[in-house]
Amino acid sequence: MPHENETVPQDLPQRGETRSRAQQFINHLARVCEDRGARAILRRSAAFAPGEYVPAFPFVEPFLSEDTPQSERPAFYLGAMLYALHGQHQEGRSLARAFGALWRKNDQRPSLERRFIALLEADADGLPEHLRQIVTLLKEEAFDHAALLADLRELMKPYATERQNRIRARWAKDFYRTQGSAAGESPEAAAPAL
Repeated sequence: MPHENETVPQDLPQRGETRSRAQQFINHLARVCEDRGARAILRRSAAFAPGEYVPAFPFVEPFLSEDTPQSERPAFYLGAMLYALHGQHQEGRSLARAFGALWRKNDQRPSLERRFIALLEADADGLPEHLRQIVTLLKEEAFDHAALLADLRELMKPYATERQNRIRARWAKDFYRTQGSAAGESPEAAAPAL
């Protein structure tokens, strides 16, 4: 059930304002997850396909307008579950960059890189499980949940698109970019040795 004092914005942005709408949704989740019971419900939704755990409906459905494409609905449910599992939002830092930082902190462990590669290769059906595993590992690394949700709205489509390929390429670039390369070090010096 929604938090008693929870209000849902009535003037939600239209589809073209994906980032703004995603940020509004993440702000809503931050308020909702202050209630431990609500957060537990959203966490439990991890055991179900996105959008199939009925107790999570009150936290997501108010943000889905009637013209929300059916292919985008699971992205909101997945985003809600991932936020409830993790809860640390840092605007401007992608999930891939945060996971890359974790990978580097752990001496570039091959198992972490394999998880990331599996995420990049996952289709819409496989994304929830791969993302849940990665977000669980990121317990001490904050990332931009709104940016992730904006990407998921495209990636959760059941058919391949060129935009999905661009998102995956951006994620790979963010993962392999080290702090040094972001600060001006040459990409060759920053890249891991093969």
